[in-house]
Amino acid sequence: MPAPFSDVLAKDDRTPFEEVFEFEAGGATHPVLVSGAGPGVILMHELPGFVPEFWRLARWIEAAGFRVYAPALYDGPGTPLEELHQLHGRVGGMARACVSREIRLFAKSGGSPVSDWLRALARHVHAERGGPGVAAVGLCLTGNFAWSVAVDPSVRAAVAGEPALPFNEAGSIHLQPEEAEALSKREDLKVMALRFDGDPSCKAERFAALKDLLGDRLETRVLPDSAQNPHGNPFPHAVLTKDLIAADGEPTFEAARDVLGFLTERLK
Repeated sequence: MPAPFSDVLAKDDRTPFEEVFEFEAGGATHPVLVSGAGPGVILMHELPGFVPEFWRLARWIEAAGFRVYAPALYDGPGTPLEELHQLHGRVGGMARACVSREIRLFAKSGGSPVSDWLRALARHVHAERGGPGVAAVGLCLTGNFAWSVAVDPSVRAAVAGEPALPFNEAGSIHLQPEEAEALSKREDLKVMALRFDGDPSCKAERFAALKDLLGDRLETRVLPDSAQNPHGNPFPHAVLTKDLIAADGEPTFEAARDVLGFLTERLK
């Protein structure tokens, strides 16, 4: 018998989404690219933006039976679709994140204002798609946003890939105290967090702090650095995208399979 989602993961479709709408909440507006049918999954981009491997992950989630919402967190209303699809790279992404008033890269305590906008988006997606709730998937720069969005009861599952914020405080989980308290009370929530063991931007201290807050509601995957794609990042980092090796038995590939199973279990 083939492993779960083998037909889905056999695809290598990196085509960006073409459907887009603008979502406004709390005075902020961002474009949201969307595709698929089924329960809603909010998939947030990494520091460089919408890299090709991001779209491969998005297409995997879509093919597993979900409607995927990909907010363009660096962009405002009226941004042309072709500009949303442009690559900005690590340096360009850092520059755009640094000038954003909604993302706080270095705050040792507290979160980022964009979390409120993302929670409103989660409520919108749940109202649109129905079902038991939605999922939030964050990567790198947005990894922490997966659990900050999950403060809202509309979110039933959160996946945090190599959560990197704040950059200068390894043990911080980037939440306001009241947000942390609310998250700790979400008994119906499950969170999956993934990282490479030697990732300098996402260390064991952050997972330990999250474990202290969530207890058994947190599932973790810590992969050996040797599992990194040799053609990926300069250091082991992006478990589900650039540093993934798409082959059965590879730890990163099996982690992607686990994520699809986790989303299916929580939302269907």
